[in-house]
This record gives sequence, C-alpha cells and structure tokens, in this order.
Amino acid sequence: MSSVPVRVIQLEVPISDAYALESVGKRGFAIEVGPQPNGVLRADIFNMVKETVDLTLEWLQEFNSGHSFEGGTVEAYTLVKSVDYPRDSAGKITAAIHQDLQDNDFKLLRSGDPIFLTFAGETLMYEGEDLYPYFVNECAYYEKKIAFHLARKKTFSFPSICAKKD
Repeated sequence: MSSVPVRVIQLEVPISDAYALESVGKRGFAIEVGPQPNGVLRADIFNMVKETVDLTLEWLQEFNSGHSFEGGTVEAYTLVKSVDYPRDSAGKITAAIHQDLQDNDFKLLRSGDPIFLTFAGETLMYEGEDLYPYFVNECAYYEKKIAFHLARKKTFSFPSICAKKD
C-alpha cells in the first residue's frame, strides 16, 4: 500500500498478557488504522482497512497455492517502554502532550526534546536514549495510563518462503 504510511511494530507480549489473535496461535498480527475519533465512521479509513484486508487475503491465497515469495528486509519498531502522563498524588494528569511531540509519531525523540506541557505552563523534557515515539496521545490509551510508547527502529531480514505442497 504505497498510498499510506505502513509501519511494522514488533511486540513481544507474554501469552498470558495477550488479548488479540496472538492469544490463540503461535504468532499473531494486527492491522491498526488511525487515529480516528471514537464512534466515527470515515470512508477513507474504511477503504484503507478494506484494501489492507483484501491484500492480506490475496497474499495468503497465493502463499497457500504454492507461490514463492522473495526474501528481503523490513524496517520495524520494537517496543522498549511506555510513558505515562505526569500525575499528581491523587493520580490526576497534570500535563498535556507538548505541541512539538503531538502528531510526530515514528520521528526520532532525542534527549532534551520537549514531551509534556504542564497545566502550570512548564515544559518537561525527555531524558533518555534516543527512541521513536508512537501512539502519541491516543485516547484509547488514557485508561491504560500511557501517553505514548517508545521503540527502537531495527531492520529485520527474512528468507524467501514457499508453502510445501504434499
């Protein structure tokens, strides 16, 4: 799908913590398209998901029919940690995502870059290893106490594959 950015996120979640396809199989994958407001059906997002599912099913059909696929490389983001919003002693959020971080998913975050703006007007800076933030300020993660995830970018090599036919 060259019309939209496609990114691979590798999560190594213990099976006991899994809650999606990976909980019923050896490996799983998810297709996530977003962000979009909850309860809103957007034609562009619907069509992206439909195209993604159609292409996935087409690939699976070709693989199951014995088609060979050439090996190569893929760039992926591997989860390092999740970052919560700053909170007070009662657990209430005390800062918003800084405007320089907002909408900058998958762009390198360096030590000293702003990440939060407190409600008192103070800018809080990131301290740590240079990593890639993603799912920045996603409303679905508020209840999980996650402001954003941080990942390393890696390049993975994969071999040529072909289903064995009996």
